[in-house]
Amino acid sequence: MPAGRASFEVQVQRSGTWMTEEIREAEVQAKTVMQSLISLGRHEGVRLVKCWERADGTISETVLQTEMLSRDSGRVTIVSIDDAPPCKKIADYYGYNSRATINRLFRKYIEKVFLTPTEMLHSHKAMQRIQEVDTLFVPGVDRVASLQAKAAGEDARARKEEIYKAVDRITMRARKAEENAKLPAIKDDDFDRLLDRLGKLVSPEEVGFYALVALSRDLMERRNWLGKLDRLTKLIVLAHDSRAVDLLDGVLADLLGVPTALQDVLGAQKDLAHALCAIADLIDGKFAAEMSDAREQITALGPRIAEGGLTETKQSLLDRLIRQVAGGQPLCRTDPAQERDSFRAVALRMLRGDGLLGGAEMAEALTRRFVLLQEAGGKKGLQDSVAGVVSTVPDALFRTIYLVSLAESGLAEELAEVIKSALARLVGGADISGLAPAEMPVRDRLMQVTRIFDFIACAQGLNESERKLLCDKLDAALVGFLARGRIIERLDDPAASLRDRATRLLEFCAARLLPPKSKALQLARERVVDLLRQPNFELKFVEGISDAGRREEILRGLHSLLARSGFG
Repeated sequence: MPAGRASFEVQVQRSGTWMTEEIREAEVQAKTVMQSLISLGRHEGVRLVKCWERADGTISETVLQTEMLSRDSGRVTIVSIDDAPPCKKIADYYGYNSRATINRLFRKYIEKVFLTPTEMLHSHKAMQRIQEVDTLFVPGVDRVASLQAKAAGEDARARKEEIYKAVDRITMRARKAEENAKLPAIKDDDFDRLLDRLGKLVSPEEVGFYALVALSRDLMERRNWLGKLDRLTKLIVLAHDSRAVDLLDGVLADLLGVPTALQDVLGAQKDLAHALCAIADLIDGKFAAEMSDAREQITALGPRIAEGGLTETKQSLLDRLIRQVAGGQPLCRTDPAQERDSFRAVALRMLRGDGLLGGAEMAEALTRRFVLLQEAGGKKGLQDSVAGVVSTVPDALFRTIYLVSLAESGLAEELAEVIKSALARLVGGADISGLAPAEMPVRDRLMQVTRIFDFIACAQGLNESERKLLCDKLDAALVGFLARGRIIERLDDPAASLRDRATRLLEFCAARLLPPKSKALQLARERVVDLLRQPNFELKFVEGISDAGRREEILRGLHSLLARSGFG
């Protein structure tokens, strides 16, 4: 599409996800296509989107018209799920895992009625309504009972009865709270104060439950996701009581676990690849919210999410990210030929300083995603996928972290040999050029290889002998690199003063450029020891400094550097 011109996309909703069906240059043509799709009634919804490409190549999207076709709540069905964490106690049904399961299982209904799982669990009317929808409640209980019983080796019928009994208790508990005329409302956006007031009315164990009942009443008055988000944001920003923040965090996690709500937050994204990177940005507090309708709320919440203060919200975003990475929806909706490039961009965005965002689960998700980019399926497809990911993302640090994370994933057992072989090829060279390109500065090359060493040394999915073998190869490559480049010799230049030689070597040892206890680091340390053993070392170190105060200052700096270098 040439810059400065508009096109019109007719999108349809399938399984809660909007996908482009037709593209037209004229709006009137697009509306004709839209009406045709509406009359067929085969989709959950149809919408018309105006796309405008700016001069800088970015695309602005505006939704002109939306028609949702599933209006009868009695026809809304459950969404197929593959896992359902167990609930042994009533408290478990209110926990994060349970609410996340409800969110996925009843997604179509939740998006229709604009209720989070927390609101449903704390409202008697909401609980009654969902139980009256025979296409939801009974099939939902059957599915969860079947999954939980299979995982635990229990009888599915007995598990189903336990769930029904628990739901009855939850429903009656919500009814009792609903009939409590003394239950206070939230005033002046002060959730802390609500907890204080409830502490005088109910037992300490019940304060959290009744606070969520009051919050649910408040939120149910807001019939769209952005309205609920705005309310939650105001309450979180003003909350200081950790109990209040934790309760609000749970509801925010529910809200952002709803696909359409998260889409409202992210705003228009070019394709799924950009949306996944945007979710990662949101988790890391880097999300640029200019194009979002929730920019004020995200600006306020972003730093808290990034700092880990909203743990369930962060987990909800991460769970959604991992599921979408592993899913089958194309990463690039307009050009299938760009799918591999889009995969590379997403994979690299998952790389962080502390490892892979999502760890082992993300490594597994990337592996399953790559299966879609090749012909083979089944176990052979997964095995080929490991090599595919490694060859597609030409970054040695990413490859290392991906492989050691995959070795801790649910695929570790069936892919063990493939993972070990890939790691052996990665670190098996006598030169570090395959791990750190020659165009990188020497310092950065050493640091890169050392980080690779550290991740392998800490890899829980490898046994001790496997870790040692790989680390020894990396150590040998570092020793060879130091020798060929005469790096230590250049630091310990005999033409320089003792003070300069010792300082350079000590700073090199303290900079963590080489793995601790490695042979490579030992080469530098031996040079330092040779200097330290010289007679009257300290006197020679301050030689030429006449001022006593300055000499003392320099020696204090020396001892500090010795300590940081491991010579204290």
